[in-house]
Amino acid sequence: MVRLCCFGFLVSAMLLLNACEDNNKGSAVPVSPQATSPEATSILTTAPVATVESSTRIKLQSLNFAEHNSAGGRILKEWKAVDVPQAPFQVMYQLEDVGVNATFANLSEEERKQLTDRIRVDGNVEWKVTESTNATNQINIQFHHASTSFVLYVGDLPAVTFIRKEPVSLAFSPSADRDVPHLILWAQEYAPRLLIPERESSVELVFSVEMRGDLPTSMGGVPVAAKWVDAKHLLVQLDNMRAGENGKQELYLRMDNLRDVSGNRLGVGRESLLVQHVPPTTWHYVQSGEIAGGGPRDPFYDQLVVSNDKQSYVGVVRLGGSMGDGDGTSYAFILEQKGKAPVVIENVFYSTIEPDNQPIHWMDDKTLIYASYYGVYAYDIEKREKRTLHEADPQEAHNINYASYDRARGLLHLLTYENRHETSQLERLTFSSGDPMPQRTQAYTTTVLIAKYTELDMTITPTPDGTYWTRIQNSIPYTDYESNSGAKFTAKGIVRLVTEQGVYLQQFEKGEFQLEPLGWTLWQPGQTAKKIASLSVDSYIFASGTDLVSKQDDRYVIYDLPRNKWVPWQPANGEKTAEPVRGKDGLYRSSVEPIVKQ
Repeated sequence: MVRLCCFGFLVSAMLLLNACEDNNKGSAVPVSPQATSPEATSILTTAPVATVESSTRIKLQSLNFAEHNSAGGRILKEWKAVDVPQAPFQVMYQLEDVGVNATFANLSEEERKQLTDRIRVDGNVEWKVTESTNATNQINIQFHHASTSFVLYVGDLPAVTFIRKEPVSLAFSPSADRDVPHLILWAQEYAPRLLIPERESSVELVFSVEMRGDLPTSMGGVPVAAKWVDAKHLLVQLDNMRAGENGKQELYLRMDNLRDVSGNRLGVGRESLLVQHVPPTTWHYVQSGEIAGGGPRDPFYDQLVVSNDKQSYVGVVRLGGSMGDGDGTSYAFILEQKGKAPVVIENVFYSTIEPDNQPIHWMDDKTLIYASYYGVYAYDIEKREKRTLHEADPQEAHNINYASYDRARGLLHLLTYENRHETSQLERLTFSSGDPMPQRTQAYTTTVLIAKYTELDMTITPTPDGTYWTRIQNSIPYTDYESNSGAKFTAKGIVRLVTEQGVYLQQFEKGEFQLEPLGWTLWQPGQTAKKIASLSVDSYIFASGTDLVSKQDDRYVIYDLPRNKWVPWQPANGEKTAEPVRGKDGLYRSSVEPIVKQ
């Protein structure tokens, strides 16, 4: 249950910045921030003689610059020796740490020592030269906690002035004569994206500063149809879009070559933009067919999570699955309130805990709650503030298996690993409102594998009348129900949906390596569970409102309890193209038919 993210575009930068410090068996020569010494000054002003400094450029093979911080990094410049300028030049950087890597041909140990001893830096910055016993022909210089300008001198190479800059930013430029719904999500490794209605044939991007005039390309480096309206406004024609997920057409804009007039660039992780065309859709409640949401950006969302007073809702955008061996999904969360601009709560949140088939929930009408392996978080929609309710330790020994909030009793229940590196045993933590110390139940239960790298998320399902708790017995899940009056009942299976007619339990049997799905039952505590009509074993069944739904071939079917059979699902308003959406709100999304001009 560990998420192993692969930041492909950062690999080169991280290798450049960290290889000599962390991986090579070498020594570091630290140098504290200080003014230029008279000795160093004399080295650079003395008439040229046959020294290693005067031959630095002759032996230079490559010169590379990179930057990074705790969130990532990137290459700033990669030059072969012939590309290095003859005159002093500038390097714009944005992050706290900067690295310089120079490689040489036939540089002896003595020559390297002489060169590194005479490297000079002007400016208030921490720096050091890292040396490797395995790379005589390399010199690496690391600058830490940089916050201003500083100058680097290396042999007879030109002086390099590093200048700290705020990143260039961009935004969607609205049309002068009409309001175009749009949404920009800075989705990191899933690609920053701009969502717009599919009727739009072009988009205009506005930059925070004047740009040089370079044009973006496709992912493969092919020019796209774009032009600069002026030094800040870039008009992109949405030609040659390709098919993406969920019926979207998309155009990838690679913008790492764009620079402002000073040479500065877009921020790390923001040097590309995936423009996505979104078909028009509307959201409805399953039972009544009434409109849900109602905002201009609703077609952009894959799920709506509506507050009880229906004054606010969260639009959920599915960004993609785990980028490693984990079992979660990454989403963006956007707060929508009538008459107000949208608020992006999370550009990317890796969700692994989804009670009621929803990655985010309302604690009350003013507070949201969401969770993953790593922590449980609350968001105050009035203060626009996120706070941490509980966070796992950085070593991930006590990752969170499940989190559930009991609105009726004001309790937060967590199941956390006692030591995930050694056991699948879970303890239960129960937090009362206003009490920072939880009630702790050790050895509460265990969990079991449900897929190769995925352990079963045990469930805790509070209701006004009692609470359903899932535990493992004989290596398979069982559910205990404890009513408010103290009555206790147990049935085989794990809770997936609670309705007035009963509780739908998913059944499993023990397989050779992991649990194997076995079917579903309906259970009323105190009565015998009844098997419901089965579908194919590999069918994906989900809860939408108070119904069980599954997609079979090109249609949706719904479980009909009185007849104990699966029947075709029909939208309340009889739309030709519609789909039920998972989640306790019980919503469906329908396509808007295009208007054909006569």
